[in-house]
Amino acid sequence: MRSGGSACTLDSLREGACHLWYLHPDSFDRVSSGDSLLHHGMTFLSTDETARYGRFLVPHARRTFLAARVLVRSLLSAYAPIRPAAWYFDTNQWGRPYIANPDAPTGLVFNLSHKPGMAVCLIGCQRDLGVDVEDLTASRSYLLEIADRFFSPSEVVALRQLPDAKHAQRFFELWTLKEAYIKARGMGLSLGLSGFSFSPDEGPAPVGATVQFDKDFDDKHPEAWDFRFFRPEENHLIATAVRRSPAPLTIEMRDAEELVRRTLTDSTLSRSTLLA
Repeated sequence: MRSGGSACTLDSLREGACHLWYLHPDSFDRVSSGDSLLHHGMTFLSTDETARYGRFLVPHARRTFLAARVLVRSLLSAYAPIRPAAWYFDTNQWGRPYIANPDAPTGLVFNLSHKPGMAVCLIGCQRDLGVDVEDLTASRSYLLEIADRFFSPSEVVALRQLPDAKHAQRFFELWTLKEAYIKARGMGLSLGLSGFSFSPDEGPAPVGATVQFDKDFDDKHPEAWDFRFFRPEENHLIATAVRRSPAPLTIEMRDAEELVRRTLTDSTLSRSTLLA
């Protein structure tokens, strides 16, 4: 895991890198109009995204959704000469979004996740990949009951054998891994969550994990997958799932605030110039 690293180039992705970007929606300052700079990203959104934004009743959830959409559009425009508002997305039969621009670089892929306080986007090339972020300050009620319902039997046994103080950490480790994997497969919850079992690395702060698949599960190659954890801050845990390829895999974690702020500012200035 590295912070910083190579530039936002397709060549670095084609050579095996994946870039994991994170953004704090609340980090944007207020401007003189009273709106946040992030709000100017509304001009990036499609008609459908704008409608989805309007359906959020809770302001904080609405802001997080906007941050996630601004994040992915800003990032993709850093890798390809396409304006943030000009990106088009479609979904597969299970609802996973993918880039639909005919002029987009071949093989460019992304996966997006967001929770209160953070939006994350994993970008790569010619790889199956998924990412999940969880807010570790969320309610910890009923974690074992949730695990009993959704996790594999071996995961539940291992979880319940831990001291009570470690239940929450292990639960979120397993949950983020499972979410990242089913998103990498592009099939979401249609895969279920109990047909595969994760074993996080030993130690108080594991950096990765291995997976085992049940004999009747449709994936027979656990060795084909790379699973890692990232902690950009104390309150959030990120897990990535990336299908290995002949190219060596590196995952670089990066703070997206400066890039997104610059994209929003440039967009605001350009719009002001057109209106002058």
